[in-house]
Amino acid sequence: MDLKFPKSGYNSITGEWNDSLTGDYLWSSVNTREATPDVTTPYTWSALRYGFAQMTMLPGHLPVGNICGRVYNNASVGATAFRALGRSNSFDASSKELYGIDPNDIDAWNVPLIPFDFRDRVLVLCNAIRIMLKVRKALKSVDMFVSTNPGWCATHLAELPKYGKGELVRWLDEITLPYVVKCFWWMVSSAITQANLISKLRANLTNIVSPDDTVALLSNVSSEDELLSSLGIVAGLDKLRCGKLSLEEYLQKYGHRGPHEVEMYIPRPAENSHWIDEQLDGLERSLVDVDILLNEQRARYNAALKNLRKADPGKFAAFLDRLQEAARLTRLREAARSEVVRTFWVLRTFVLRAGSLCGLDEQAFFLEYDELRNLLRGHDDASGQISVRKAAYQKFSALPQYPTIIMGSFDPFVWMADPNRRTDIYDATGRINHRITSQIKGLPGSAGQAEGRVRILNSPREGDQLQPGEIIVANTTNVGWTPIFPLAAAVITDVGAPLSHAAIVARELGIPAVVGCFNATTVLKTGDRVRVDGARGTVDILTR
Repeated sequence: MDLKFPKSGYNSITGEWNDSLTGDYLWSSVNTREATPDVTTPYTWSALRYGFAQMTMLPGHLPVGNICGRVYNNASVGATAFRALGRSNSFDASSKELYGIDPNDIDAWNVPLIPFDFRDRVLVLCNAIRIMLKVRKALKSVDMFVSTNPGWCATHLAELPKYGKGELVRWLDEITLPYVVKCFWWMVSSAITQANLISKLRANLTNIVSPDDTVALLSNVSSEDELLSSLGIVAGLDKLRCGKLSLEEYLQKYGHRGPHEVEMYIPRPAENSHWIDEQLDGLERSLVDVDILLNEQRARYNAALKNLRKADPGKFAAFLDRLQEAARLTRLREAARSEVVRTFWVLRTFVLRAGSLCGLDEQAFFLEYDELRNLLRGHDDASGQISVRKAAYQKFSALPQYPTIIMGSFDPFVWMADPNRRTDIYDATGRINHRITSQIKGLPGSAGQAEGRVRILNSPREGDQLQPGEIIVANTTNVGWTPIFPLAAAVITDVGAPLSHAAIVARELGIPAVVGCFNATTVLKTGDRVRVDGARGTVDILTR
C-alpha cells in the first residue's frame, strides 16, 4: 500500500499524520520517545493532541506533531516562542531536555523560525502567562491527585463495563475530558518545576564539586518512606520475590506501568498473566540484590555530601535544603506521571467498552475520540476507514524507530529503503551543520565508570539476551526497561537527557549511564568492548 499525504499532513482515509509536510520545521523525539516509543493509534493520538493543545504558546502551532504515527517535539515552535518573547537566544538550558540541542551549539542546528508579527508576540506573552498560572495552580493540588487518583481509577474501571452507549457519552463529556485536562496540568506542573530547580542546582554544584559528586548529590531521590515510582517497579519485584509484598499489592501499585504506557491499544502489564513471571525471571538472572544497590548509592551520596560541606561550608545548609527539595519534586514528578498513566488504563477500558457495544471490539482504537463519541451517538462517519487505518498502523509499526532529529519532509519508507540511512539526523534541507562523527559523546546520566561488552537491545522484550555485566545500548529506555537494569554494568542511549528514565533510574541504582548520544546504536555492535564514564558523558571503544 503506497501511502500519500496531502500538504496538510493528515490523510483522512488512513487516519494517520505526517506533520513533517506541514511546514519548515525541525522535529526532535528526544523528550517524547521515552514516553511514546510506539506508533500511536488514531484514538491515542487524538487524546494526546487534546492534552498538548493546552500548552499552545504560538497561535496555530501545537508544541508536538505526529510524523507517520510517532510523536515529535516541534523545536521550531519552541524556538520561535522564545524569540517572540524577546529572548536574544532561541533556546535556554531546558533545550537539552526537550530537544537534545545545546543552546551553545544552536547555530550549528540552524533551527527554522516561524514568521510572527506584533499580534503574535502579544498572544505568545498571554499564553506564557496563562501556562505559568496553570502550572502554579496545578502544583498546589498535585499531591492530592497522587493520593486520590488510584481510587478514582478503581471506581471507573469497575463501573465502565456496566455502562450503555448514552452513559459512555456522558461519562466522556462530563467526567473524563475535564479530568484529563487536569491530569495533564498535574503532570506538567511537577515536571516543569522539578526541571527548572534541578537545572539551576546542577549548574551551581558543578562549580563547587566534581562531576561524580554532582551526579551523586542529585541521586538518592528515594526516601525510606517513599521509593521513586519508576524505581518501585524493580524494587517491588524484589520484595515480591522475597515474599515481602503480595502479588495483589504489587499489581495494585505497579500493574499499570510498562514499556507501552501511553499507547492505549496495547494491554497493560496487569492484563498479561505471564508478565510478572517474565519480570521475576529477569530479576533472578541478575544475581543482584536491589536493596544492596540502593544502599551503595546512598553511601556515595553521603560521601558526596561530605565533600560538598568541605568545599563550601557556609552554603552547605542552603544546598542541603535545595537537594532535599529537588528529591521531593523528583518523587512528585514520577508519582504524578505514574498516576496519569493509570488514567490511560481507564481510557483504554472506555474504548474497549464502546467497541464492544458498537460491534468493533479493539478495532475501536482506530477511531479518534470524537469519531468514537459520534458513533456512540448513532452517527457513524468513520468506521468504514478502520481497515485501511489499521493497515497503515501495522506498516508503520513494522519500521524501526525514525531518526531522532528530522528536518524537512520525511517519508519513512524512502528512508528505510536507503542502505546508508542514519538514525540520528534526517535533514532533507541540508541546512543542519551539526555533524555527529563515529565518536560517541552524550550527556552525563549517572556517575561512575564501567568497562564491558555491549549488548544492543531494541526493546525490553530482548532483555533475556542481556548477560550479567554487559552494557545496555538502546535507542531509548522507559519504565518498562527497569527490571533488567540491575543486570547491566552500564547503560548507553541514543535518545535521552539527564532527567530521562535511563538517567534517573540508573542514578538511583548506582549504574553508570550516558544518555542522548544520538549515534550509539549506529556506531556500536553487540560484542564491542567499551569504557563508559557516566559523569562526563563519554563512551570509548576499546575493542571490536
